[in-house]
Amino acid sequence: MLKKLLLVAGSIICATTLTLTSASAEEGKRYDESVKWKNIVQITYKIGKRDAALKIISDYYKKASEKAKTPMPEVVMEMHTGDYDLLVVWHMENGVEDMTWEQNPNGMAWRKALNEIAGSEEKAQEILDNYASYIDHAENQIAIVR
Repeated sequence: MLKKLLLVAGSIICATTLTLTSASAEEGKRYDESVKWKNIVQITYKIGKRDAALKIISDYYKKASEKAKTPMPEVVMEMHTGDYDLLVVWHMENGVEDMTWEQNPNGMAWRKALNEIAGSEEKAQEILDNYASYIDHAENQIAIVR
């Protein structure tokens, strides 16, 4: 199963790379500047944990983003049908380069703000651990918008 998944993922990456390379070679550009990269997160919470998870997002995660002045999601949808409870779409300001950080400066600023809101690094870690314990399944996808 994993081998099949890797093969499919590799095929998609190759096809995308070839498409972008062909288009940019024709125009003499490094890449298509009209492409906007998106990170799409789909989350399913454990039964009975959805409201508690959404409360953590509202009470802590959103406030930490506001305090740290880090990017907020473009779209947040609470799903009422289908396989997921929450769908979050983030704009990747620097495209796929956003995935190359060892320590993302926005992530570090956000965590510092969360620590301050929670009262300490330990309490912030407790909040993060509690939230993670509510997740049954999560998927992360990368997409482009032209």
